[in-house]
Amino acid sequence: MITKYSDFRDDDFLILRFILKHGIVTTRQIMTHTDSMSRHAVYRRLRKLENARLIWRKKLASKLNVYFPHRDARDYLNYPVTVSNDASFYTAQHDLIINDLILYLRSAAASDFEYKTEREYRFELLKGVEDRQAIITRTNETRDSIPDFILYPPNLAIAVEAELTVKKATRLRKKIDLYANQLKNGEYTDVWYFVPDNSVGNAIKKAVDYVHKAWAASARTMTNAKGINVFQQIQIRALPSEVKGED
Repeated sequence: MITKYSDFRDDDFLILRFILKHGIVTTRQIMTHTDSMSRHAVYRRLRKLENARLIWRKKLASKLNVYFPHRDARDYLNYPVTVSNDASFYTAQHDLIINDLILYLRSAAASDFEYKTEREYRFELLKGVEDRQAIITRTNETRDSIPDFILYPPNLAIAVEAELTVKKATRLRKKIDLYANQLKNGEYTDVWYFVPDNSVGNAIKKAVDYVHKAWAASARTMTNAKGINVFQQIQIRALPSEVKGED
């Protein structure tokens, strides 16, 4: 971006886009994302963006500040993402863990890759919807159909879920059935469920087995265009200790 006639520079925009893309971030996550930028430089640029009312800060814990974007930031950069007014403690915890997981997977990958956050995906689904009530209706309709994020390594599209607690069986089965259809239709190449413990993992495995048997009972085709069984493409993985925050 040309910044000749702007108060901001490329590093300012790098941080602002990251905050917009994720919706809520910590200073440490920003430093991991920017990599070569010093702590002093990150804080200085955060203050600059905050003073410009493009982002705002909230104390989530005694020693943890998080940063949110203002809607003006989205308009300023014309960035295609939904922007929330705030986040509950539970939502904030979940979203920050999602951020950590994305950053971990990118650092562990052999080569860099693109990814799409839930906020970016939701914005796409709401595109063209102007009426406030229609937006609310559309948001509620798609709430459980959007993955936490999507990874785009070369020739792949991986829907990723971080399930941190055991959810109701009916809800899990509905989501697994949706993913099986999307895998069959080629929307995704894989689905990864990251779980913190065996109880959450077992609940998801039971849902996968239930849907698998239901498809078999109704003689539904379980393979995609490449002849791969879609239920084999749904993987349950342990949430990395670095993401869980274990010593």
